[in-house]
Amino acid sequence: MSLPKHVKAQYLARFDELIKEGVAIINSIQVHPPGKYGNVVMLHTTYNWDAQRVEKWKTNCLALFHPFLVKGTNLDKQVDSFSHTSGKKPDVQRALGILEAFRDDLEKGFLDDFLLRVEAEVAADYMGQADALLKEGQPGVFDHVPAAVLTGAVLEKALRTLCDRQQSQIPLVNAKGENKTLNPLIDDLKKAGVFNELKAKQLRAWADIRNKAAHGEFDQFTKGDVEQMLGGISNFLADYLQ
Repeated sequence: MSLPKHVKAQYLARFDELIKEGVAIINSIQVHPPGKYGNVVMLHTTYNWDAQRVEKWKTNCLALFHPFLVKGTNLDKQVDSFSHTSGKKPDVQRALGILEAFRDDLEKGFLDDFLLRVEAEVAADYMGQADALLKEGQPGVFDHVPAAVLTGAVLEKALRTLCDRQQSQIPLVNAKGENKTLNPLIDDLKKAGVFNELKAKQLRAWADIRNKAAHGEFDQFTKGDVEQMLGGISNFLADYLQ
């Protein structure tokens, strides 16, 4: 499944910034080949570079690589090699080649699955937090409300991702330029055939709980409702975002 265009564009733009900086660093490195310099005879090529600038560039690149890494893979080994880059010109040139190769693979779609995996892991983390909030709540109080808000936020993000993934992307804003809320997103996805009316009805019920939680209507739903919502949205994520 393809990565949403705007997400890929953000990553590609960051790669381009760091590639440009890598080229600038290479051009700034002073190279002194073997020879006699005054009273000093140098037997080997030496290099002078801005260590702070090189380390900042490396750190930024490693942060950009991080979502793509799976331990033990070739990508992981390449990034490990990148992390040991010194400021010597051949080393930085080799590191720049790794950076450019990553960008090329991302642009051609070979790394989409890695970023989608990150998105799924983030959603799972938030759902885990919501589950923990429910378990920590006390009977007879509204401790389940934060879990409803958090779970609803995960649902909204999932619906927006589904809109981005459609062959003909579904707009995320309405005619007034405002971000669409849950129910319009659900309606648009149903019209696009992503799911049927039965699933849309379930999603609207969960959206209603989220809206009531966000607007202080705490007596309009129960902890049991939120528990069902949490389970239902977890299943929805598994069925539609894998």
